[in-house]
Amino acid sequence: DPQLHSKTLVKEYITDHCIDIVAASSFWLHYYGRNDEALQLCDQVIDTMLPEIEATELATKLAILTLICRTLASRGQNSTAKRALELFRTHVADPAALAGSEAHPCLGMRVLVMIILKCRSTGGEEYADLNTDVAYMLNREDPPWFEDASLSYFDAAWSTLC
Repeated sequence: DPQLHSKTLVKEYITDHCIDIVAASSFWLHYYGRNDEALQLCDQVIDTMLPEIEATELATKLAILTLICRTLASRGQNSTAKRALELFRTHVADPAALAGSEAHPCLGMRVLVMIILKCRSTGGEEYADLNTDVAYMLNREDPPWFEDASLSYFDAAWSTLC
């Protein structure tokens, strides 16, 4: 029960691994073609589990919503991809941008995930800030370890979406 245990798990282990596993299960259900069940599980995570995560726990939200948004964006429908984009923007990207240098270093991934979600939510059409996103990707100056880790994770997690 997330209402009973989530805050304790985050306090003790930095993230709620139980919600992580449920979120990952949504993607596996989708992968095995059980799409209705996958969407129901996404809704359950969004409606009952995500609200239990404190607004300041951005790394936890990044881990959970990366999986949920991956499932939603994989549906091939602009409406679910737009929903994924808004969820990610509301719960991770915008709060992380406000936190600035105080945000966990892993939150640098948020920009890459946002670019993928923007691409998916337009159905392949050009979007308003595409040029800004391309310039960001070409001019990044992340530390070498971040580049390697980001690219490996990015490739493994999102390669089938592009």
